[in-house]
This record gives sequence, C-alpha cells and structure tokens, in this order.
Amino acid sequence: MMLMYSTTPITVHSWLPGTANKHFISLQAAIEYAGEQADELSTIEVLIPTGNHRFVIIWGEQLAALIKRICASH
Repeated sequence: MMLMYSTTPITVHSWLPGTANKHFISLQAAIEYAGEQADELSTIEVLIPTGNHRFVIIWGEQLAALIKRICASH
C-alpha cells in the first residue's frame, strides 16, 4: 500500500537555484505538484521521511513513472 498521508511533511525538493522546497502532508499531493513541474523534472526529488533523520528519495525515472501512475488515475 502506498503511503498517502504523513504526520511529517513530504518534501518536493528542487536543485534549481532560487527554487523553494514545497512541503505536503500527502504523497499524492507531492507527486501531483512534481508533475506540474515536468519541465524541471530532472532537478526534482521527493523526500519521504521514514524516521531518525532518514528519507526515501524518489527521483528520475521512478518519479516520472509515479507521476504517470498518479495522474492517470484522475
């Protein structure tokens, strides 16, 4: 089952200078936002907190596939 809601914010991080990180309480909202930034997808990663200052990081082809999956369900 995919994590949909989190008590700790999920971060969409961009490596582009001057671009602020965005924080979301749902993975779906974070993925949808990342999809809206498709022109900059190569500079975006989604950080999902797992505790003890550790994160699952989704980026690149994996992020693109997840965006396609989430957006296709709408």
